[in-house]
Amino acid sequence: MIRVPRPGGIALIAASEQGARLAAGLRDRFAEPDRVTLWAARHYLPGFEVNEGGLVELAGRLWPDHAAIVGVMASGIVVRAIAPHVASKYEDPAVIVVDDAGRYVVSLLSGHEGGANRLAEQIAAQTQGQAVVTTGSEARRRLVLGVGARRGVSVGQVLAAVDEALTAEGATRDDVRALATIDLKRDEAGILQAAERLGVPVQIVSRERIRVLQDVLREPGFVEEITGVAAVCEPAAMLAGAQTQLLAPRLARDGVTVALARDICGSSAWDQADETT
Repeated sequence: MIRVPRPGGIALIAASEQGARLAAGLRDRFAEPDRVTLWAARHYLPGFEVNEGGLVELAGRLWPDHAAIVGVMASGIVVRAIAPHVASKYEDPAVIVVDDAGRYVVSLLSGHEGGANRLAEQIAAQTQGQAVVTTGSEARRRLVLGVGARRGVSVGQVLAAVDEALTAEGATRDDVRALATIDLKRDEAGILQAAERLGVPVQIVSRERIRVLQDVLREPGFVEEITGVAAVCEPAAMLAGAQTQLLAPRLARDGVTVALARDICGSSAWDQADETT
């Protein structure tokens, strides 16, 4: 679920029918959908309010009392629409841009103070897209945790395994960008609560996508009998980013498996240069 702790409305604005369908689906993923309004230039789908004026005028009406504005459209359109209203990172709403397919989710304005970075990551987890975060301190959070677990594991069991895996790689919880798991575990309380404690989104990876990697990671046995795939945590971690690199073999502890992957797209050119010298 997508949570926006900051008080105020949440507006999803679409510029096309495809974008409207994405926006309508996203609305149902918010923990408080009653806070969410849907806007479009035309009456594409039921439930949308039609904006008969320009986007600049609409942004101005939403700006004072909204926690977040999500534009499902080109970033240039959003930039021009909000430009006259931008005042302060402590007061401006979080502004997110999403392409019509949900492939890229850009934190455009009020990334840290307004919660746009966190919101972009949560939306990307729902669309199985890539969050684009440019705030220096948060862009350095490059680790993705792939997690598999037996049914009924506790949050304590999950976090203990996570901490052990992080420590083995010389990392901490502050380095984690997202937690990824298979679709069969989308309702596993221990995993969801662990992500909440870590303050990161849960990215659900379908079994179909995991099967793409299972010939490489094949380890037939209990996991494949139960889930239909040969491995869970490693491919989940690798598929949760646009370009990820598995750091170490999975760690198994007390009914939980954890694999760490690094989001290479989060590395700067200087980081990559250091790694090759």
